Amino acid sequence: MTKQQALIIKFVLFLAGAGIVLLSFFLINADKELNQNDVFIWISIGVMYLFFFVPFFFSSINIENFSKKIPSISMVWLGNFLYIAASITVIVLLLKAVVSFNMAVIIQAILVFIYLINVYFAYFAVSHAAKTAEDEDDIRYYITKIKSQAAVLLLSVNKLSGEYKETQKILTQTIDDIKYLSPVNGGAGSDLETRILHSLSLLSEILGNINSGAGNFLIGKEAANLQSLVNERKLIRN
Repeated sequence: MTKQQALIIKFVLFLAGAGIVLLSFFLINADKELNQNDVFIWISIGVMYLFFFVPFFFSSINIENFSKKIPSISMVWLGNFLYIAASITVIVLLLKAVVSFNMAVIIQAILVFIYLINVYFAYFAVSHAAKTAEDEDDIRYYITKIKSQAAVLLLSVNKLSGEYKETQKILTQTIDDIKYLSPVNGGAGSDLETRILHSLSLLSEILGNINSGAGNFLIGKEAANLQSLVNERKLIRN
């Protein structure tokens, strides 16, 4: 089922439920004149029904957003049940004349306000926090991958023969510098990090050929390139 089809079904269900509420209103009040308590009660029922449907329109869950959506929807559903329970309590208290009409309206307005705050935190504040955490994970991902590849590369560097002593020295120092790279906000170093990963992959291939007995004149050039990229990345900090 596509998102558009799901939305249409939700909208049809919402209209069907609203139709039932309206039908009940007209049947129950067909031969009577509404007083202010009746108006308050039916408006409260309409608001309860509207709030009850909020999660249905903001609950698209798939594998990618499962962990982020579930906490938000849980908060809203909890808010729904608490609001409906409190709203029904206010209606009962009003009918039993425990609270005045004006007090019931004030309490109901406060309940709506609290519910809307709950919805805001559930759908916007929680989503923003999740998005921020996801962005931070993305930033750390490249640095973690660079350090991991560099550690693997060092094993091959240590196997180089004396013929590549200078290159070995450059790569050993560069890999040591990589250990101290840290993530930066805003993706400022993402381009350099991508190029460093590419250089590490290329060097890994070159070193594999050398250690298997084949010479490669590109190693010195690529080692210098990696050193330059790492030195440039070291200058970027938060």
